Amino acid sequence: MSPASPYPHVFQPLSMGTTTFRHRIMVTGHTQLYGENGTLSERHIDYYRERARGGAALLVLEQQAAHPAGRNYHAGCGAWDSAVIPWYRRLGEAVHEHDCQMFAQLFCAGAQGSGTQYFDDWRPLWAASRIPSAVTEEMPVAMDQRDIDELVEYFARCAENIQQAGLDGIEVHAAHSQLIGEFLSPAFNKREDQYGGSIENRCRIVLEIGTAIRAAVGNDIALGLRLSFDEYLGPIGITPEQSEQQIEIFSASGLFDFFDISGGGYHNLHVAVAPMGTVPEGFLIDSARRAKQIAGDRAKIFIVGRFLDLAKAEEVLVAGDADMVAMTRAHMADPFIISKSADGREDEVVRCVGANLCVARLISNREVTCVQNPAMGREKRWGVGTLDILPSSQQRDISVVGGGPAGLRFAATAASRGHRVAVFEARAEPGGRMHELACLPTREGWWSAIDNLVRPLNKLGIEPNYNTRIEADAIDGDIIVCATGSLWDCSGYSPYRPDRLEIPGADLPFVIGMGEAIERAVKDQKALGQRILIVDETGEYHPLGLAELLSANGIEVELITPRPFIGAETQRTLDLPHIMPRLKAAGVTITAQHFIERIEERSAFVYDVWGGEPYLINDIDMVVLAMTRSPNDALYDQLVANGRTVLKIGDVVAPRPLEAVIYEAEKFARSV
Repeated sequence: MSPASPYPHVFQPLSMGTTTFRHRIMVTGHTQLYGENGTLSERHIDYYRERARGGAALLVLEQQAAHPAGRNYHAGCGAWDSAVIPWYRRLGEAVHEHDCQMFAQLFCAGAQGSGTQYFDDWRPLWAASRIPSAVTEEMPVAMDQRDIDELVEYFARCAENIQQAGLDGIEVHAAHSQLIGEFLSPAFNKREDQYGGSIENRCRIVLEIGTAIRAAVGNDIALGLRLSFDEYLGPIGITPEQSEQQIEIFSASGLFDFFDISGGGYHNLHVAVAPMGTVPEGFLIDSARRAKQIAGDRAKIFIVGRFLDLAKAEEVLVAGDADMVAMTRAHMADPFIISKSADGREDEVVRCVGANLCVARLISNREVTCVQNPAMGREKRWGVGTLDILPSSQQRDISVVGGGPAGLRFAATAASRGHRVAVFEARAEPGGRMHELACLPTREGWWSAIDNLVRPLNKLGIEPNYNTRIEADAIDGDIIVCATGSLWDCSGYSPYRPDRLEIPGADLPFVIGMGEAIERAVKDQKALGQRILIVDETGEYHPLGLAELLSANGIEVELITPRPFIGAETQRTLDLPHIMPRLKAAGVTITAQHFIERIEERSAFVYDVWGGEPYLINDIDMVVLAMTRSPNDALYDQLVANGRTVLKIGDVVAPRPLEAVIYEAEKFARSV
């Protein structure tokens, strides 16, 4: 790193016991669900190798169950069996090759797991007390002394496997309402024995685990704790004041080299892994500062909390509030964020926008990836250096029609391979569906996502042609790529009503689609009238964001859906717990499990999907339909009729989630 670096504290080495990190940026333990047969896979090794190549100083392996009772994902991994050692060894070697340290995180799910997750190993969940999870609602058993002794022994066994494999450290997960965190929390620990009651008693199991690990592996390997400094449950949960006492107890024990400071738990994951527009960057800095004041020189402090660039990390390190700064989702979006920043290429960094597809897929128990980085989890095929650069004889003139996410991604990848690419967009700006979202309250992060797609084109000397509507008989190119997206359907067709193709009255002039509604409302918040009915079948953010935009300007809004509740998709991205209180406070009426029977002039007949007669809503100025989308495929059909060679990608094939169309664009751009 040059002495003139704007981030001298970031790139200062850090010594911790027998371990030295080459700088101060790390990636915390985060779940990928790439496991096979209960242990790591090649996909894991490719994933971590890529981030080590990209410059990270420390990587923490996704949570490894310390006991069979502690698993909570179908593709999760366990650390107690010696079969994991070869995999850990290969992982360590892959990471060490790039001067990066590799820790493993040990955890047990506690009440947050599922006792029937593994078909041939159904068992009751272990927990500190007989308190079910607020998420899974499965009743656990309160661990007895024999269970606790067995768990402690298993942690030590796992630590031996990690040390034998040559990894550099162990992090015990004692945060986020999981098993060890349950013992620390008065919200979950109602025990009346030596493990409950006082803070000292609640810390006892952590000290026993730490003592057993040290007895098994000695002091030549780093050992630390991940902690929720504040559970955000008020006095019924772990408060910052309690955490200060816990950290004093743990520091005084001499067992731990570091504390990895996080926050929240299963009651409020929307804070721990906050989506875009909800928390400030570095929102846990105060927690780290307080932890650092307690730990002093006895242990290092690692800090998480929505860090997006090195500038913010530098501030924290200059102030001495932490010793290491985690940029986890930032590394998911761009594994090379460190090396690019160090080389003065920050303009090339793909910025995390907090879309939380990673979290949504995790909640759905599916392999985790990033909406902006389709190479995440596919590093072997699509990682840096895998593009096939074409000789001039194979380069083609490609015209891409559509400047949405699919068209922009295709264009950049195809141009990077050597093709001569031109992009045409009918609108005045790029982004397609992302642009709609970016116009809504708290969704400004989508502008960064659009910028992430446009910048690579600009760097390649390609300036998209905006305000350019292409006719089928006036387009050049060896290959034409049709990425014209989709349009909101205004018919009111619903799979919930297979008996009809439209809502009667949907053709009335005061009924419009979501796209048009957003466009009008952004230009003039009063343009839709004073009383608006939004019909949502998407479960996505669009209708919620439009309702917030309108209600903030004193407009009366009602949201209805035939689904069990509004915003189902936003529950998985953790947006729902943020926006629903805002909508309620703004007076938005939310009506689930209801649908429209028919629309008449300035009125709608609404019915309960479970039965009963429709009732009338009068004096409606506008009905907004957020329902299905239809492919915008008229140009494609004309091109095919003209005998042109056309490739169709994105929503024009079938309207799908953003991650699906970006994946498809990358896939086809690598094959043309």
